[in-house]
Amino acid sequence: MALYKTRAIVIKSMNLSESDRLVTFMTESHGKVKCVAKGARKIKNQFWGALEPMSLINLIYFGKEHQSLFRLNNSDIIESFQTIRDDFGKLYTGIYFLDLINAMILEGHREPKVFSLLYQALAALDQQTELEALRRLFEIRLLALSGYKPQLEHCIFCRKGPENGLIPFSFAHNGILCKSCSNRARVDIQFSTGTRNYIKKLLDVEIKTCERLKFPKAQMDEIGKVTHRLVLSHLGRELKSYPFIKNMAEL
Repeated sequence: MALYKTRAIVIKSMNLSESDRLVTFMTESHGKVKCVAKGARKIKNQFWGALEPMSLINLIYFGKEHQSLFRLNNSDIIESFQTIRDDFGKLYTGIYFLDLINAMILEGHREPKVFSLLYQALAALDQQTELEALRRLFEIRLLALSGYKPQLEHCIFCRKGPENGLIPFSFAHNGILCKSCSNRARVDIQFSTGTRNYIKKLLDVEIKTCERLKFPKAQMDEIGKVTHRLVLSHLGRELKSYPFIKNMAEL
């Protein structure tokens, strides 16, 4: 059996038996993996404190190369992000990030850019106080890394650039339409040129500085409708954590 060593972020941990836990990790070197942590539910165990969701750890696990379930060997905390778990608003934003990773990323595919996105987003979440831009950034960046980056540069049919005024968008075709082609596909939403430009900024800005982006509330609401609908269009369902962060944002 092969032994694997990598940095990893804990995505999900659930009870498997009276003494064991099943833990999902986003690893830096091997993508998303699931491991059985033997004895992890016991009060005195070697994994104590290192299997909390959002924790960045040094992970050692073993198993056959192409199997879907591995055995956890060792885990040492690098960064716990405990301050996120201590802040109710930040906690649910962090859980939403983990839920998106778990829902959108397949197991067994090396995804170092996704790992980097998640780590940088958690580090920014730990430091920032204005979280809405960070949430929208994470949604659109994860979609892009998963191969679902929306076409915002030109019409998906004729490749003509966007015109002045409201821009039609098709979720089925994942891109904008010009007015001439808007009868060739269902227009799901229309948004302003400003919203288009802000979404493009979210795709390029440094994650640690995204808090500096100042969006008018109406603009942010429009951006949220677009990015979240893109997520729904891809997943086909609402994640359980999203209503919580939506409620927190409205308080």
